[in-house]
Amino acid sequence: MSELYRWCAGSLTIIVLCVYSTPTLAQEEVRYSWFEISYIGQDVDRMGTQSDIILQQTVDIHATDGDGIQFRGSVGTWNNFYIFVDFASSDIDIIGLVTNPGGEFPATDEFDFTTIRGGLGYRYPINYKMDIYGEFSYDSLDLDFGSLAGEDFDNNDQDIGGSLGIRAMFGDNLELRAYSRYSNVGNVYLNNPVGALDADTLFGVGFGFTLIRGLSITGDYESGEFSSWNLGFRIDLDED
Repeated sequence: MSELYRWCAGSLTIIVLCVYSTPTLAQEEVRYSWFEISYIGQDVDRMGTQSDIILQQTVDIHATDGDGIQFRGSVGTWNNFYIFVDFASSDIDIIGLVTNPGGEFPATDEFDFTTIRGGLGYRYPINYKMDIYGEFSYDSLDLDFGSLAGEDFDNNDQDIGGSLGIRAMFGDNLELRAYSRYSNVGNVYLNNPVGALDADTLFGVGFGFTLIRGLSITGDYESGEFSSWNLGFRIDLDED
């Protein structure tokens, strides 16, 4: 974990130094009204076991990784406040083994991994092209396995979260960002009772590059108990 903290601190330091060492020629500021759609890759890497005494059956599963789609949006700012929402849904691959008196039977399947964040943010401008921001969010994490050999590994919960980050423009076309965030529903083990989710601290970096005025290509990487990356397109909603 100490390496992650050093990596995050280093990323923030690099962005700050680069912004302050770049001539102030840019007229483009960081924007907070936009809509984004992305392809997302999700890493879960969780194992679980459930047994049924009546059926004399044990089901072992290993949830690996998968992909899906992500929608994000933000609207602001009013006195530097803005609201935001983040929805992501991925199909995660499962490798399973069903053991009963009839023998051992390998199985494969997929499950739905869905995260939702929404809340209120506040930006603090450092200069015309760099902001520090903080966000307060209501987070939801849902794992929907359906029915795998009659066992139920489903889990979900909702709770609060928060984040602190920095966004900076380099010229008129390139935005870089780095952040850390905390969620009370950021982690779950497949043997946990329903609703028994754990907290997690995540770190992320990202970029946005303007292709044409009002349209950007974006990408992010987030490291945590459930790491993810995404690549997509962003439309500015407050384009002049």
